[in-house]
Amino acid sequence: MSNIVTHSHGNKKGSNSLKVVVISLLVIVVLLFGLNFILSKQNKNSAEVVTKVGDARYTKGDPNAKIKLVEYSDFQCPACSIFAKVFPEVFNYINGKYGSTTLSLTYKHFPLVSIHKNALLSAYSSEAAKEQGKFWEMHDLLFGNQEDWGEALDAKAKIEEYAKNIGLDMPKFIADRDSDVTKDTVNRALIEATKLELDHTPTVYMNGEEIKNLSLSAKDIQKIIEDKLNGAAASSTNQ
Repeated sequence: MSNIVTHSHGNKKGSNSLKVVVISLLVIVVLLFGLNFILSKQNKNSAEVVTKVGDARYTKGDPNAKIKLVEYSDFQCPACSIFAKVFPEVFNYINGKYGSTTLSLTYKHFPLVSIHKNALLSAYSSEAAKEQGKFWEMHDLLFGNQEDWGEALDAKAKIEEYAKNIGLDMPKFIADRDSDVTKDTVNRALIEATKLELDHTPTVYMNGEEIKNLSLSAKDIQKIIEDKLNGAAASSTNQ
């Protein structure tokens, strides 16, 4: 009798152990599903933040282009300057080969104020130029002359010369550059970059996804874009 009783208790223990294992597995599955849901939602929200553009004047090319690049950048960043110099080649090549609505670039401010003393000044100056419809002209001058104004004590005077060279109304330029509205605009852009946990410039997104290990070679950037275009074409053909 004792053997039968002991054997019966063993089955209950085995059954209970099995239940614990099954419940544990179910809990793990639920947790993994929930984590995946949260991460996918965060990624979706991040993509929406990246691709949201409040003012079309920050965008070069068709705002509804098939390939939308978004660059978080600092006018005093040397790597950003290289990107600014190679991108026109990429832009002309892609839009020349695939059509004028293929590629666009949107600029977003991410001034690295802790290491670049004139990062804010340059961002404010580009905003002031934007108010007169010449954001990209100032963009090109700031990056093209970065070594001239970047660490200069008279950076403000140098940048004002660029503003004169592109025909800006100087009293308006200076007023806009120094306005609270401009400072708030750049600050909000900086907060956005911080929320995305960005830690370097340039950080470039393609259709909402960050381009990892970004090469600053025009040919390499062109290949990334063409791979994306060819992948989209192949996916469309298979459907």
